[in-house]
Amino acid sequence: MRDLIISIAAVALLIGTWLVFFDYSSDNIDSYTHSLKKEIIPAVEAEQWEESKQLMKELDKDWHKYKKVALLFLDTQTVNEIDYSLARAIKYVKAEDVSNSSGELNSMIEQLTFLKKNDEVSASNIL
Repeated sequence: MRDLIISIAAVALLIGTWLVFFDYSSDNIDSYTHSLKKEIIPAVEAEQWEESKQLMKELDKDWHKYKKVALLFLDTQTVNEIDYSLARAIKYVKAEDVSNSSGELNSMIEQLTFLKKNDEVSASNIL
């Protein structure tokens, strides 16, 4: 009986930890997506380069904090792809390249949406 209680407690701890991370992850991904759509991409398309560079610097800082935790729970390849897209977007913004910057930032939105969808607890993700 004691082993059963320990097993149930261990499973409950794992599920609880995952649910806490899922909430944290969902909030962060929503924040990044909102920032990209409503602040960064409009600034890039308006060629407001100083503002764009500052916003990209903030996004990069926030992403790297999130990435440290996300790598414990999520697919490393997907997280790394987003990291590569962010690095390319930062370089395009520094080069003041509107087309490549906005394209890479829109690609990041899709990758973040994909990451969030794969992060959800659903029948399709379990099976």
